[in-house]
Amino acid sequence: MAYELAPGIEIIHSLPAVYIRSLRAVVLADLHLGFEEEAARQGYYVPRIQLMRALEVLRLSLDETGADWVIFAGDVKHSFSRLLPSERRELREVFEYLKRRNVKATVVRGNHDNYLILVARDYDVELVEELFVDGVLVIHGHKRPQGEYKGPIKAVVMGHEHPSLRLRDKLGFIAKLPAFLTAPYPHLNTTLVVLPAVGQYQTGTTVSLSPETYLSPILREDIPLQEVRPYVLAEELGVLEFPELGLLEDLLDKVEL
Repeated sequence: MAYELAPGIEIIHSLPAVYIRSLRAVVLADLHLGFEEEAARQGYYVPRIQLMRALEVLRLSLDETGADWVIFAGDVKHSFSRLLPSERRELREVFEYLKRRNVKATVVRGNHDNYLILVARDYDVELVEELFVDGVLVIHGHKRPQGEYKGPIKAVVMGHEHPSLRLRDKLGFIAKLPAFLTAPYPHLNTTLVVLPAVGQYQTGTTVSLSPETYLSPILREDIPLQEVRPYVLAEELGVLEFPELGLLEDLLDKVEL
């Protein structure tokens, strides 16, 4: 079953990515390449899986959709203050993979994407602050939309938040699973679509009705949280669509798999 989050924007199977039909584009966010090296510099050693996961999501998304454009909605890399050796190497692998497949790549700059241009320019990867095409606005989400847009906005697609929902199984174990979010965006008279993180270590924000738990000023201040609808990516179960948060208020953290 294909889940359409907004007109013409649908989840690609149970992957943390969407396909925009009118653009023939795959959109994904928050790969956080290089996270493992940054963690090691701080004394934490974790398996190097971010690049493998990113390439797998890209391969499956492109195979399924036949898209000829990949749009990264920010935070392709992890380190704020530098371009780590692993980031340079892994960015090259991702961009080379897309080049081999003859797929155009655009990066909508996230707050972690400092110095990404040093690699992107070698592969003709476009780096922009926002992307508005055919009525779809792609942003990272760490700040509100900044531009003046010609024509109506059909949907806003963003990352940054790494949303997830806490679910309890029948034995009482709690799982924190990544989720897409949709919600009305009254300021722009449109629909907001929030993407889960591709990065395996970026479990991010637990979805709730408390504004202070969110990272993005859009979700904290501009969105009616009671109307947010989660679509959870549950391994082996596929996509699980939940009611709006206003109807889940007494069940959050208590929903059973």
